[in-house]
Amino acid sequence: MANKKQTTLKTEQKAGEVISKTEVFFEKHQKPIYYVLIGIVLVVLAFIGAKKFYFEPKNVEAAEKLVWCEQTFARDSFQLALNGDGINAGYIDIVSDYSFTDAKKEAALGAATCSFKLGQFDEAIDYAKKATNKSFTFAPVATGLIGDCYVEKGDLKQAVKYFEKAADFNNEAISPIFLKKAADIYLFEFKDNQKALKLYQTIKDKYFQSPQAQTIDKFIELAK
Repeated sequence: MANKKQTTLKTEQKAGEVISKTEVFFEKHQKPIYYVLIGIVLVVLAFIGAKKFYFEPKNVEAAEKLVWCEQTFARDSFQLALNGDGINAGYIDIVSDYSFTDAKKEAALGAATCSFKLGQFDEAIDYAKKATNKSFTFAPVATGLIGDCYVEKGDLKQAVKYFEKAADFNNEAISPIFLKKAADIYLFEFKDNQKALKLYQTIKDKYFQSPQAQTIDKFIELAK
């Protein structure tokens, strides 16, 4: 019993020493600690303020500029949509001037598509990669577009890689398109019937409601 009391006493003494040392530390470093805490609070408040008074208006502004680009793109005026007309900003301007906005990725995808239509495949790849970065919304289309660029550049190995990567997003509308493109390259260019068959079968089994699935049986027969 005496040993238990001694152990308890020693524990209490150690706890008291720790508390005492902590009090001394805080007393000694009180000002620096408070300065750090105040600094953290100010950074948080600055971020909240920046988001409300800078980023949100910038998002609205960029979205408004995108409307003109999209209307111009719809008229197949790809050069104008890409570079602007001197009065209205093009996709490239929005990508560079509104880098911290939600509209940037949409503008990057627009710039990639316009560049592809204009035969500027390296530029299209660069912009498409900007659109894929941390964006599930635009990543499937942008990734597939990179594959299309590599087809035009004659690099079919890279093309297949990006088509399969685009299909991996499991998008009901988009995945079967890129699965078919990848499978066709395997079948007709690489003569790899086994890989082609696997992708064709995936379209048939998983995306049976897609337009690609409606004619997939004849490709499955070709690959067998």
